Order: sequence, then structure tokens, then C-alpha cells
Amino acid sequence: MNYEIKIDNASETKGTIDLYRLALIADSIRKVSEGALQIRLRGVSFAKGRKKISLQDALKVSLTSIKEGSTVLYLESEKFEKTLDPFQTDLFRWEAQQELPKQTPMTLFVKSFQDAMNEDDEQDLLDKPLLRELKQLKNAFLNEKETFIITNQDSVPELKLTKNDFKRIKVLEDEIPEPELVILNGIVESLKYSKLKVQIKTEEGIVDGFLSDKLSAEDIAPYWGKEVTITGTAHFKPRGRSVIEIERVFGAGEGDAYFSRRPKSETVEKQLERQIREKGGNQLAQIMDKWPGDETDEEFEQMLKDLD
Repeated sequence: MNYEIKIDNASETKGTIDLYRLALIADSIRKVSEGALQIRLRGVSFAKGRKKISLQDALKVSLTSIKEGSTVLYLESEKFEKTLDPFQTDLFRWEAQQELPKQTPMTLFVKSFQDAMNEDDEQDLLDKPLLRELKQLKNAFLNEKETFIITNQDSVPELKLTKNDFKRIKVLEDEIPEPELVILNGIVESLKYSKLKVQIKTEEGIVDGFLSDKLSAEDIAPYWGKEVTITGTAHFKPRGRSVIEIERVFGAGEGDAYFSRRPKSETVEKQLERQIREKGGNQLAQIMDKWPGDETDEEFEQMLKDLD
């Protein structure tokens, strides 16, 4: 599909663009479209330490020409139905993937900005790292008067961006907490898409999760319909939503129901401190000093039991 990026009131001579500015635009398109695709496939845009799905071909965008008048960049990219392997669209967010085959990297680039600036939108396909990448495009603006206008063959609405628009994106980014380590207790309600997507029923409702690279489907399958306690990383989204990257799974012990609460940007240390205040005990230091991962699964499970 063909796209145009028109720069009105550009600082350069009409029909030209500085190579450094072109590189900034290209880098932003690549990183935003990659994060937007990952969040549709895996539930998060950029998670530290995760093995990325190979998306080299799927994210290809080509500059075909530059037109005079205002400076107009002509871009071309293929639909994902031609570039994305079928198995890659069966991993996490089926709901967000129904339209994906007909979309392109540029479609996701445009829609990510539109979602960020539309306060009425659910904004479920945004998270803090992706918003951080959206914000980087501001560096490609050379003055306050410039307007970037991105259009194509009517498959997505026209996108207009000015330097001032990035203030709204920054506000939204600042409102979202950084990822946090969490402990969560609940019943494994469902396993989907080769058991990579997990839903856990807590006392406060359903929490979405997915398995980290440390776990396989075999690690979670025996717990279907059973109560478990998990440790992992909560990745937060706008309006208080979150998804849990599950790193460890334990059969629930007595007292673990205390952790049957939705993540609310509360660190593991704060969760444990709150439990200590309510239940008493001095075992908190044992867990905090070793967190995360220095202890064996058996040792960590015993620490949780000691808090009862």
C-alpha cells in the first residue's frame, strides 16, 4: 500500500529533506510499528529480556520518492497477510488481530498516534514503552509551525501531527506506571493459544497474563481450573489496565488468597509490607533481600507459607 507524509511549513527547501531528519522519521516508523505489532501479538510492546518474534520482513517500509510543493515523502509497505507467518497471529491478542492481515506497518504507526490522542478510545493497545517511542518523533520537527500530514488510500483516517501534540502523549505516558514485580493468587480460568495466554480469576475479577520465556505450556497446563500463586511482571496500560508476564507458578498454599487482588502499580515489596502490617511477622526481609530469583522455587514457596 502507498502512503504520503507531507511536511507543511518545512524548514528545508521544498521537495528536499535533511538526511538526519529522514533518519529520525524512519527510525520512529520502525520502532512504533514494531511495538504496535508486538502488543497485538504478545500483549506488550517492548518487554526487557524477551525474545522478539522475527518481524524483519513484516516491518519493511520503503521510501519510493520525494515530491515538491511541500515536502512529500512517498512510502510503500505490504499488508501483513503477505509478510507475517500465520502462526505469529495465534499467540496472544486474537481480539486485536482480526483486522491485522489487512493492515501494514504504516497502518499501525498511524493508529498508535490516533489512539494516543483520542481520549474517548479505550487505548488498550498502548503501553508506556510504546508511548515513549511515539514521543520520540517530536525530534523530527524543526519548528513549531510544521505539520506532518500522513495519508494513504483511505484505509486509515488522515493523521495530522504538530509539535504541540506530543504534550498530550507525554501526559498519557507519565500517567502509566513502570512495570512492577507482583505476586498474584487466583484460579487458572482459561488457557488459550497453545496455553501461552492465561486468564486468572482473582477475588477482584479476571486478570490477563502470558507466559514468559522462562516457562512453557507444560508448566501451566497442570494448573487449569486450580488455585495458584504466580510471580511475574505487571505491564500497565492506560486507565488502570494491566497484563501479567508470568515468570513462576506455584500451587497455592494456605494464606495465599491474600494476594488475590488485581495489580495496582504496587511493588512486591509494598504488597508484602502491607501483608506484614495486617498479619504480623518479620519474614519480609528474607524475601526482599533475595528477590528476584536468587532463591529456589521451593525456598520461595516456603517463604510465602511462612507469612501465613
